[in-house]
Amino acid sequence: MNRSLHVWMTSVLLMASVARAQETAEPESRAEPPHWPVGFKFPAEVVESWGDRRAAQIIARPAADVLVWTPPEAERIRAVLMFSNNTDLVRMGEHRALRQVAARHEAAIVYLRHFNQASFDVMLDLAAEKTGIAEFRHAPWITFGKSSTGRFSFEPAWRHPDRVVATISYHGEVPPYPMPDWSKAGQGESVMHLNVNGLSEWDGTWYRHVRPLLLNYHRHTGWLGHQMVIYGVDHSYYADYYLYPNFGQPMPRDHRIIRVTDVWDYIARFVDKALELRVPRDRYPTEEPVDLVNLRREDGYLIHPRAPEELLGTKWFAFRRAENGDYRVIPWPDEVTPVYDEEQGVLPLDRLILPASDVPEAERSAYMWVPDRELARAWLLLHNLYNQADRVLPPP
Repeated sequence: MNRSLHVWMTSVLLMASVARAQETAEPESRAEPPHWPVGFKFPAEVVESWGDRRAAQIIARPAADVLVWTPPEAERIRAVLMFSNNTDLVRMGEHRALRQVAARHEAAIVYLRHFNQASFDVMLDLAAEKTGIAEFRHAPWITFGKSSTGRFSFEPAWRHPDRVVATISYHGEVPPYPMPDWSKAGQGESVMHLNVNGLSEWDGTWYRHVRPLLLNYHRHTGWLGHQMVIYGVDHSYYADYYLYPNFGQPMPRDHRIIRVTDVWDYIARFVDKALELRVPRDRYPTEEPVDLVNLRREDGYLIHPRAPEELLGTKWFAFRRAENGDYRVIPWPDEVTPVYDEEQGVLPLDRLILPASDVPEAERSAYMWVPDRELARAWLLLHNLYNQADRVLPPP
């Protein structure tokens, strides 16, 4: 054979072999190391079934639709932390404190760059296939949403309340109440919920929507929710926002400045408690889902709904109840921010956070809920503008 022809044919065969290897090396080719060792795309027909006008673009993009991290050397998992795609949520999913918690509880972390809730089963099947960890198919979830993807935090709990350990709306909307007719939630399950909002975010959404609607969940369901109201922050623009040069860098300690990593550390504590309290430790969800543990409101700590105003030094914002006792949202733009309550007052600092057993049973649903003193104090320290934490909840 002519030598030049032989070299040409060898080159062609080699290129074809490389192309085939790239096609079959899905986890490696879609991974985004060092944080995301596994990545994959949805099949084109799955993306097309979403009816998304961007379907062709999503299919054509080489980057993974789904990124996955599992604890090092893990062969099985007990739960999945599931993040929707919005700005810094991918960074939160990489946050060291959160990954330490996940590793301790044998939980995987999944970041959904593109998703549709109708494809949850497909996504979990693919995650199980690509990682070799069968428990992805049946493991319970903690769901994270932010801003325009905020509904991702709670809609899975409406659809699958028996699979959701906790929900986190990070600078996103509160779960609306009443729930839609198709929701399967509200049958006694104690889904833990956290809403994080800035004091000035969305013209005061923390008191217009979050506070009243979370308390309506307390009145009518077994859900257990609380909120964070972050001083000096609006729509997640912290002093060390992820696009700023000082993100991840040391900053002077100042109790008046809440860093984004301070909030992420608190979220890690919340996730730690949720997994510890609600996910059984005596078995893995290998063949079927496990029954989550339901919690009791009387076993936790209660945060007075006026605590944000008292701790952040503001006047009392509007807080209204309807004739049937439900809490009412404060409409915008009908009532221009700020909307202060007709009643103003001062609450004793030592009555802002209490063991639930110290509050009459009939009144407990009118408070925010955290599972224990440790998380209550961590919450307090992030709202401690005037250095009064020890007067509210002295160290044990």
